[in-house]
Amino acid sequence: MIRIYTSKNCPPCRAIDQLIKDGKFDDEIELVDIESDEGFLKFKNDVLDHSDGEVPSAYRNGQKCQIIVTEDDRLHFECPMTGDPASVASE
Repeated sequence: MIRIYTSKNCPPCRAIDQLIKDGKFDDEIELVDIESDEGFLKFKNDVLDHSDGEVPSAYRNGQKCQIIVTEDDRLHFECPMTGDPASVASE
C-alpha cells in the first residue's frame, strides 16, 4: 500500500486527489490529508522525520516513491524495492 500525503491548499495535491476520485491510479493507496490531526501526525512521522517536507508525497514501507502522472492521465508510483532512491521518470 502506498500512503499519499496531500493538502487542500496545494494545487498539485488537488490534481492528484481528482485523479484518485476518478479511479485513475495503479496501486492500492491510502490518502492522508495533512491538515487533519491524525494526518499531520502520520506526515510528521513518515515525511518530516526523514528531512522531507514535500506535499504531495508518497511513501511505501518508509521509502519515498516518485509520483508520476502518465500521458493518459493515470497516477503511477515508482517505489524503491531496496534502500535505493526512487528512479526519476524520463521526460
